[in-house]
Amino acid sequence: MKENKLLSPAAIFLLGVNSIIGSGIFLLSGKIYEDAGIWSLLAILCAGLSIFVIAFAYANMSKIYSKNGGAFVYAKETFGRFPGFIVGMVTWLLGTVTLATEVSALLTAMKMILPNLNSRLIGIIIILTLGIISYFGSSIIAGLDNLTSFVKIVLVLVFIFTCLWLVRGLNFLSPNLLIASSANLGGFKGFLSAYGTVFFFFTGFSFLPVNAEKMKNPAKNLPKMMSLVMLTCLAVYLIIQTITIGALGPELTKTLVPAATAFSKIVGSIGIPLFVVGICFSIFGVIVATTFNTPTILASLAQAHEDVPMFVSKNNRFGTPTWAIILTTVCGIALFLSENYVFLSGLTVFMSFVQYLSTGLANIKKKFLLIGIGSVLFSLVLLTSFTLSVLILGLGILILLVMIYFVVKLDDDEREKWLKEHQEKSKGADVNTVKRL
Repeated sequence: MKENKLLSPAAIFLLGVNSIIGSGIFLLSGKIYEDAGIWSLLAILCAGLSIFVIAFAYANMSKIYSKNGGAFVYAKETFGRFPGFIVGMVTWLLGTVTLATEVSALLTAMKMILPNLNSRLIGIIIILTLGIISYFGSSIIAGLDNLTSFVKIVLVLVFIFTCLWLVRGLNFLSPNLLIASSANLGGFKGFLSAYGTVFFFFTGFSFLPVNAEKMKNPAKNLPKMMSLVMLTCLAVYLIIQTITIGALGPELTKTLVPAATAFSKIVGSIGIPLFVVGICFSIFGVIVATTFNTPTILASLAQAHEDVPMFVSKNNRFGTPTWAIILTTVCGIALFLSENYVFLSGLTVFMSFVQYLSTGLANIKKKFLLIGIGSVLFSLVLLTSFTLSVLILGLGILILLVMIYFVVKLDDDEREKWLKEHQEKSKGADVNTVKRL
């Protein structure tokens, strides 16, 4: 019987970088500068360090529970089925919201060079196409992931070494810096808004533990790779924001894609379309990584962890969960049709907040007190950064999930009977395969 190929540490690193570095730093660097001015650099550093603490909380739990699922496995094993269901569904929704957000970001960037683009139609086609590709096996998605990871790394290096020479110290000292920050938010409130926005830059890291069973020695490799990925992404974000501020100054708030504008100062007008194409590859990498991860979450919920209808976990002949892919694709399209990139990015952070809070509490329960308390505190700070519309929708989704749980909650005897039959069928299939061999 052929064994599934496991992800090496290098593949884990590439998957992590591709899951994290996407639209945020390229499309929202102007927004965080508008909110906090020069202090946007401190917002990136503080958010990055906060996420690093939260990543350690995930790493602690991954050593105990080295199986697919991430935050919802930790919640279920630590607190029980009901919290596990809520966190699990939020984890899946995070994937679908991220998918919609990044497709919206991709088309936002493309409109900089193709203003008449039919973004709704193209977005639907992209999500449908990737859903069809993922139906035929994760190896195809993994190949796309590696390709876009390589393009992303090249893009970042080209930007840094090309635009570093544009940095002017005056742009960090100009008295107009305070004017550039958002006056309607105020100093500290503007900083908190930027801090919350930067969390969106890092949300993809929580998808790494979702594929723990696909990794070689996850208890050892996952914590190491998560730390390396987080430090790499934090350094990249700080460097890119520093260069864009140094190159553009207060003009940073006047351009849709600041990095492309800075790049055009070096290579001329052709620089914007060239760099936008590179950014589109970068964003597409996150879309691919999300497509790779999200159906796995829903299938895991259905298969063994929570009260999701069990047919959702049924694999097709290519070894992928058909219904999980269909549901992810449909929900991704529905969310995308809102076409509000900034709102969707805020909703993504809210979904991440629920995961971070539950994982922090699980750490406290398992006696990892310092990391657990730190994760909980940093998660609660995020509440101050959400807009009212994001809070209302996010809390509404949580209330709806609570109601759904008690409607679809499966009887324990029925679940045990299904799992037993499923295991017997799997054993029978393995025996038949061995006989044929």
